[in-house]
Amino acid sequence: MSETEKKTGLSRREFLKDAGLVVGGATVGSMAFLSSCTKTVTTTVPGPGTTVTNTTTTTVTSPSGGSNRFICPVDGSEYSSLSDLQSHFANHHPFALATNLTTLSINGTDYTMNVDDMDTLSFVLRDKLGLFGTKVGCEMGQCGACTVLVDDVPIFACLVLAIEVTGKKITTVEALSDGTILSPLQQKFYDNDAFQCGYCTPGFIMAGEGLLKTTPRPTAAEVRLAISGHICVCGNIRKVVESITGGV
Repeated sequence: MSETEKKTGLSRREFLKDAGLVVGGATVGSMAFLSSCTKTVTTTVPGPGTTVTNTTTTTVTSPSGGSNRFICPVDGSEYSSLSDLQSHFANHHPFALATNLTTLSINGTDYTMNVDDMDTLSFVLRDKLGLFGTKVGCEMGQCGACTVLVDDVPIFACLVLAIEVTGKKITTVEALSDGTILSPLQQKFYDNDAFQCGYCTPGFIMAGEGLLKTTPRPTAAEVRLAISGHICVCGNIRKVVESITGGV
């Protein structure tokens, strides 16, 4: 325990724990809320001569355990395949297809939505789906805060267009914890105090997760190479390296 902790009687880790915070920048409550809201995310946008609902629909499994179904957010009709939903849109809601209807597989859930050709993956994750664990810092691929896994490979989400990752498996920091129990790597970060302001932490964790998938017991040198594209303004790199080195 540091001298500061001795004087106050409350460690920073205990404060974060008491406040309900978890590694990744989200509260336990908000992460549980996100995990429960996997039906449909919609926003209202103006359309030619009317108001339409922007397509942001998840693939939903029927209560009986049957096949997935796709829900039209404009009129609520249901379809068993994406092609059927696309056909329905083309025939009944052509005005709503101002952008591309795309399906992204994120944290084990398929999201079908309108995605503009120039929408970055970080923009879609945060602004369309409300997955705020992925942070946006420099938006130039220089800070690493927006790191996610695409087919288990760490990438900077601010430099990748959403349409480029169609059909690939996307994993964000929200997938690591169920909102109550941290993942092994998150727990090591927590135990080592490997964060200060916490803004860069999700990026470091996702880079670490990507490294551990190929190198389960990395050396400190391998960890430093893996996180070389990341910046911690608080200067807590040493503890980050210690948390990933040796694996979990």
